[in-house]
Amino acid sequence: MLPALFAVKSPTPDLKTGKNYNTMAIITGKAWVAKNYVMSFDMILQKFWTSPIHPAENAKWVMAGVAEEFNRENAFVEAGFTFIVAGHNFAGGGKSIEHCVTGLIGAGIQAVFATSFARLQFRNAINYGLPFITSKDINLFCETGDMLEYDSDNGSIKNLTNGKVFSSVPVAPFVSEVAASGGLMNFIRQKMADGTIHELH
Repeated sequence: MLPALFAVKSPTPDLKTGKNYNTMAIITGKAWVAKNYVMSFDMILQKFWTSPIHPAENAKWVMAGVAEEFNRENAFVEAGFTFIVAGHNFAGGGKSIEHCVTGLIGAGIQAVFATSFARLQFRNAINYGLPFITSKDINLFCETGDMLEYDSDNGSIKNLTNGKVFSSVPVAPFVSEVAASGGLMNFIRQKMADGTIHELH
């Protein structure tokens, strides 16, 4: 199952495991900044495209093709990043493999900030409750290792290392609910269990 993603406001239990997932609030952590275009087929190498969807397993080789420093087992996980900062069309390349998103979640990534995102992986990110946040040119003012603070309520992103502040569109309530449920399937199960599935149009 997916890990708890966000600082606690009020816990939401996963209906299958009983584990509590958390709603979005203020998140603080270390950023990895992409200096080049990040392709989905580099985030997860081809030999892993048919692997089972499992965040911890998918994380072992996530980002292996993006940077040589991550081209060993668990390298990105061990780096301890909370955020990714990128430029144009993050996770592009036309691959819809979900492993890109589940691998990032398994590695501890709690939000990705970029100027724009590839449509397929943006949809996957919503399905798994991982915020893909648009913030223009944020990659130009951040360096790998910078500490960032993200407030999902107002969309502000603060670089605590250099003092820069960035704006973004706050996460839509639906995405917050999916994240709090631990992914889209858990969200649907919860709606079915409490009799509110009809509210989804």
